[in-house]
Amino acid sequence: MTDRKAALAGQLARLAPQEQAATPAPMPAEQDKPDRWPARISMTASLEMKRALDLARLDDGIEVTARIRAMITLWQEDRRLRDRVDKLAKALR
Repeated sequence: MTDRKAALAGQLARLAPQEQAATPAPMPAEQDKPDRWPARISMTASLEMKRALDLARLDDGIEVTARIRAMITLWQEDRRLRDRVDKLAKALR
């Protein structure tokens, strides 16, 4: 009787779904760049903002548009950051 139980247990173990290790999702900044950005918007920045973005580009070589897209991506993904940005935006209206 125990041999039959062992055989059935072995068959059931082979039929059970195998657990696979979950692959972590990439961070927003690590996502692939699309071939073409489907939408464009105009943004007016103050002279201080433009100067700060240009100086940052000189330091690390990251283009202004790439930096702004990354900031928007972080705003989309991080609820705490979005709340802080929205609070500041309301104050600056």
